[in-house]
This record gives sequence, structure tokens and C-alpha cells, in this order.
Amino acid sequence: MKNKKTAALYLLAFLIVIYLKHYADRAGSDSLLWILRPTTWWTSLLSGHSFTYEQGTGYINHNLRFIIAPACAGLKFWMITSLMLTCSFLHRIEGPKKQLLWLLICFPAALAATIFTNGIRITLSITLPQILQAQENLPPILTPAQLHTAIGTLVYFPSLILLYKLADHLTQNPEKPENPPTSPNPLWKKYLPALWYLTPVLALPLLSRLAHRDYKNLTRYELPVLTISTIILLLYTLLLLRTSKKAHNNTPHPQPTAK
Repeated sequence: MKNKKTAALYLLAFLIVIYLKHYADRAGSDSLLWILRPTTWWTSLLSGHSFTYEQGTGYINHNLRFIIAPACAGLKFWMITSLMLTCSFLHRIEGPKKQLLWLLICFPAALAATIFTNGIRITLSITLPQILQAQENLPPILTPAQLHTAIGTLVYFPSLILLYKLADHLTQNPEKPENPPTSPNPLWKKYLPALWYLTPVLALPLLSRLAHRDYKNLTRYELPVLTISTIILLLYTLLLLRTSKKAHNNTPHPQPTAK
């Protein structure tokens, strides 16, 4: 019975995300004010730039020629984060009522994290191009579209890893460890946040583009995502190795007995 109720909650989480995807594909700026307004407020606080709302378009700064439009709302990151927090940790929660509560907490918590993270991303999208343009002797490595995509990956991917680690810590049960002390945590579990991010952000768009034989635009989106993601994964792997080595050194080892 417990497994059936847990499975039903997994299904509910997927249905909510499917509905949100359907909603996001059709919603305009007026319908998304509930997320665009706090995102713009946070961006203004970080960047020092003010934005004015124009109906049907979004929040605009004419001096910067920058628009915080529905595409900037961060809905995809919200859906990914909500699904990751639900599906990765729901099985750790004891009891159907607490599991339902966890599900209901995950979506608003992911929304708050999305607004916080997205404000940082948008601020970098404003300031970083200005810094690069000021370097007149620096040859352009990325097009504006590629730079925008690279900034998104640079902010969203590590943020998802941090959120996963935080949820992992919060849902740990010391009285009932998921893995016995003698059994190390499987390596693949440490890379679950990467799977949650790269599947919808890189793998699915890449497969869609290949299916439509849209080879010319591969470098516009997929290449920056792949490059930045690879760098982040390498740094993450080095951090895991360092943490694992430190934990191994701190683990008391039995001393050999004298004969």
C-alpha cells in the first residue's frame, strides 16, 4: 500500500509539471506577472537598474535595451528543480501524509530558488556583456546568443547541484541510513543532479534538432551548454574526489595487533 501511495505522488508530481509545461508554452507576460515581478525586483536590487513593465512584452530598460520577457521567467528551471526535489527524495520521507507535505513544499521552495537564481542569471546577462564590450582588444569568442546561453548554464547547473545537496542533507535519516556504513554511496547517485539538468536542457533539445536535421544551429545552443557543463562536471568531480579523500583520511582504521 505504501509503495502504491508513493507511486501516486510521483505521478502527481509529473502531472503537475506537464500542466506547468502546457501553461508555460502558452502564457504571455501578463499571465506571468506572478513570477516576472519578483524576478525583476530581485534583478533591479542586484544590478542597480530599474525596469518598467509594458503590457504584452515584459519588463523593459530602454537604456540597456534589455527586456525581462516570458522567456526569461525561469519556468523550465522551476519545473526541473521541482521534479528533482520530489522524485529524488520522496522515498526517504516516512508516511503518506509527510510525503504529500514534502511534495507540496517542493514546488514553492523550487519557485523561490528559481526567482533567486534567475535574478543572478539576468544580472550577469546584463553586466557581463558590458564588461566584455569594454575590453576593446579582446576578440569576441561567443556570439551574444551563445554568451546568453553560456551564462544560463553557468548559473543554473551549479545551482541545481547545490539544491540537490541541500535536499539530500535535509532528508537524511541518521537512524535509517540509505547506505550501510560499510557500503559507500554509489557513484551514480552523486551525479543525479547532472542527469536532472542535462537531460531536458541538452539531451532532449539535441535529439530534437538532430531529428529535424537542424545541424546549422547546433553551435548556437548545444555547444555552449556542452562546453560549460563539461567544465562544471570536471570541477564537481574534482570536488567529489577531494571530499572522498578527506573523509577517508578522517575515518579511523584498525591498528594491526602485535604478535
